[in-house]
Amino acid sequence: MAALASRLAGPKQQDRLERASLLDAACLSGLSVMFLGGAWLPAGGTGHRAGPVAASVVASAGLVVFCLGFAAQVMVAVTGQPAFLLAKEKATGVRPRSIGSGDPASAGTEVSVYRDDADSYAQLRRYGVYIDGERVGRLRRGELVNIPVAVGSHSVQVRISWCSSGEVPVEVGSGERVSLICRAKTGARTDLGGVIRQRDGFLLLREV
Repeated sequence: MAALASRLAGPKQQDRLERASLLDAACLSGLSVMFLGGAWLPAGGTGHRAGPVAASVVASAGLVVFCLGFAAQVMVAVTGQPAFLLAKEKATGVRPRSIGSGDPASAGTEVSVYRDDADSYAQLRRYGVYIDGERVGRLRRGELVNIPVAVGSHSVQVRISWCSSGEVPVEVGSGERVSLICRAKTGARTDLGGVIRQRDGFLLLREV
């Protein structure tokens, strides 16, 4: 769905969809609940009488949530309304300050994070880049951020919604740039349950 939207939507519509990222979570939650209800249905309609009814209610509720979320995404993309769904802070890349001490000896010392341009997951959204637990940048597919850091040890992580990569420890020397690459795990677009089962390893981050 994200791939199709990225082809059909213009830059303004893509920006609106990205800022209304809560709707992505609503759609995904609706799908998850719908599939959960379907999995709950007894095989061949057997089992306790209340089972099929309760499962159908759960699946229907999930479908309603998904449809409402999708309809809201279309409305936001086309009209920009309702405005309260749009995040006020627009992503601007890297914050204009370094991480760690302001020691002049650390000038030119950076951590570089690149989002793989072959990453097809959540193409309309950015991954948050975190160093030592602080968000320092956001990445679209194919984008790169260079973050000035202090000399020494740091932990790097990328996140999207409630999913993340593991924390990758890096050691950065004076005047050195440590480069990493990130992407979603293989099959992320079709693995709807992966955001729950593997939320701390849904994104992959490694040093290159």
